Amino acid sequence: MLLDDGLEYEYPDLSVRFHAQEGTAGLGGIVFGVRDTRNFYAAVVDSISQKVQLVRISNGRELLLAQASVNLKPVDWHSLRVQRNTIISKDFIEVVVDGVLVLSVEDQALGLGRIGLVVLGSSTVLFDSFHAVPLFSHRPLSTPPAY
Repeated sequence: MLLDDGLEYEYPDLSVRFHAQEGTAGLGGIVFGVRDTRNFYAAVVDSISQKVQLVRISNGRELLLAQASVNLKPVDWHSLRVQRNTIISKDFIEVVVDGVLVLSVEDQALGLGRIGLVVLGSSTVLFDSFHAVPLFSHRPLSTPPAY
């Protein structure tokens, strides 16, 4: 697991390009809501079995929140995007692979946390263009009126 240095998000919009090396397993993706190595979310893509998983690690125990098959495009590099958002006190996580929404799950167990990348097992996965944007802010869009 590779974590950022000092950034914490409650509702992130995260995206990355990834490439699994030829002839190796390619199980890797994005981690978010990371409190420590025993509490976080992970959205991972297995390029060999062409499956996407969203898991929550809570107190060191893994809980599979959702899994779906995905048809990876016949290109070397793929995109993975994860958004954690809220609408009227319902928190949900959406996972998009190569521009297609593949998972949408309601979950509120973990909140504010760090973000990063993960590779599982003996996989060899290359990453490029990791972007992170907060979706929710308490900052006003403009200054208050003078009256």
